[in-house]
Amino acid sequence: AVRVRAEAYVQSLEDANQVFHKAQSEEDKALAYSQIMEYRAHRRRVFNFKDWRRHRSQSRYVHHIQTLRESGVIRNVARPVLAVAAMSLVVAFWNHVFVLQPPWLPAWLPSPPTMAMEPIQLTTIALSLLLVFRTNASYARWEEGRRAFGTITTVCRDLARQIYAWLPDTPVGKTSKEVASRWLIALAKSSMVHLRDEHELRRELAGVLNDHELDALDASDNRPMYCSQLLSHLFAMNNLPKHYIVCMDENLHRIVVAITACERILGTPIPLSYTRHTARFLLAWLFCIPFTLWPYAGWAMVPLAALISFVLLGIEEIGIFLEHTHTHTHIEHLCKSCEDCIRTMHSGNSDIVEQLRRAGVTHQ
Repeated sequence: AVRVRAEAYVQSLEDANQVFHKAQSEEDKALAYSQIMEYRAHRRRVFNFKDWRRHRSQSRYVHHIQTLRESGVIRNVARPVLAVAAMSLVVAFWNHVFVLQPPWLPAWLPSPPTMAMEPIQLTTIALSLLLVFRTNASYARWEEGRRAFGTITTVCRDLARQIYAWLPDTPVGKTSKEVASRWLIALAKSSMVHLRDEHELRRELAGVLNDHELDALDASDNRPMYCSQLLSHLFAMNNLPKHYIVCMDENLHRIVVAITACERILGTPIPLSYTRHTARFLLAWLFCIPFTLWPYAGWAMVPLAALISFVLLGIEEIGIFLEHTHTHTHIEHLCKSCEDCIRTMHSGNSDIVEQLRRAGVTHQ
């Protein structure tokens, strides 16, 4: 019953986000959250060897056709494509009526307007360049955002390695290691929450931080920086050799730079004038297409116009899709991998130290 009710009012990611933010009961919020996570998991797949084999398989074309109904691009461009197809249908019927000249045709009805093909051909180059530059700029943002967040999780792992190797095995040092490992996980996950509006901090950090720590982190205006500042104080309080502190501080500096880069990508889209002009030019160009195709294609102009609009609007939609970088990258997988790595280091550190002691290797 809950699943049926979920499908009744959550049919897309946008619906799920709205329901999640407006939900009054915990049940509705949990339901919307599960829908969001299910959608995200499908859209942010992390490839394995089997996926790569299927990705380059000769049957991939059949698979792409079979999954057309699941395409987010098709769902997002369906309305303008249908509008262009409807315009083409009206123009085709208008031309068809004037060719047949039925007796009921009103005398006041003007002949259907036509356009020469040359203006369309001349502007095709400009439109193509706009779409290509738009998509390339969006992919560059996507790649930069993916690398920046990857730097956060990678450096968190490296900091964990340094912590378990350099902090002493005294009671205070062991406590510091445990606290630092938890806050490194919190740093990665709070960065993800900071860059998205679909996650709840307490849900993501349940089992990582205690209630008191969660309250303090939740009250901060910039949670990733709060984690970084806490770790800086933690390193300084352990009276480590100065060169150790310098190395750890350099890693924290790299994390701060990466967080700043992610915030910049989130807050500064591709110039809106470029995006708007591209969209306006594209729509104007597509709505002129029906007035040029009748002499060449007849009734076939309707599917042809729909196909052309789908291809071009799809390219523009992919650019918009890539522009919002952190919504469409698998950063939750990076966070989970980082957490698993840090927990593995935490659980295996005592065994590693013991093995080294048995081999006669100890801290000087």
